[in-house]
Amino acid sequence: MSKLTETNPYQQFLRDLFHSDDDDLARLQTEAESEGIPNMSIGPEQGKFLQVLVQLTGAKKVLEIGVLGGYSGSWIARALPEGGRLIGLELEQKHADFARRQWERMGLADKIEVRVGPALESLPDVAEEAPFDMVFIDADKGNYPAYLEYALQYSRPGTVILGDNVEMWGSLVDPEKQDWDWVQGMRTFASVLSSHERLTSTVVPYPDGLAMAVVK
Repeated sequence: MSKLTETNPYQQFLRDLFHSDDDDLARLQTEAESEGIPNMSIGPEQGKFLQVLVQLTGAKKVLEIGVLGGYSGSWIARALPEGGRLIGLELEQKHADFARRQWERMGLADKIEVRVGPALESLPDVAEEAPFDMVFIDADKGNYPAYLEYALQYSRPGTVILGDNVEMWGSLVDPEKQDWDWVQGMRTFASVLSSHERLTSTVVPYPDGLAMAVVK
């Protein structure tokens, strides 16, 4: 399920030392594969990074756009304090049902709510939950600019906004792929993120690029 399935010796050393999936997360990955959940999840390195960010910022309310099988949400929810809450938006009912089962098994269900449907249709209804302490975007790349607009609306000073896949495995700078909708959407997202007056932004060089910004 994770994108980073092949590691060099140093990456594997770091994974073994800092980032290995525990039994629950490994089971989630195995069952996701057996149930046909697409192999598009973040890796354990990024998962641990999300966990550290939640703990570092003291985040209590997190919005995740794109749940998939619940792997990233598991890392986030584990780090939430008592009373913390994660709202996940997921297009596919099958994926949402799978994630809910996994979170129930892990004892995380009371921290997470999944809303099913196109995220751009669900997002207006999230306004009453704002502001969020952290927003993690990992969904269809063509709509990243629109997701960023909502993330900004639903933020406060200090909110952390993250977007996965900003490298798109080289497609972002491939001259032959610049007419792809996903590439155009991601390039716009990256441009706005890097220059927006309300944001201080960077890209963390995890596999396929993880953009991160803090709202001023």
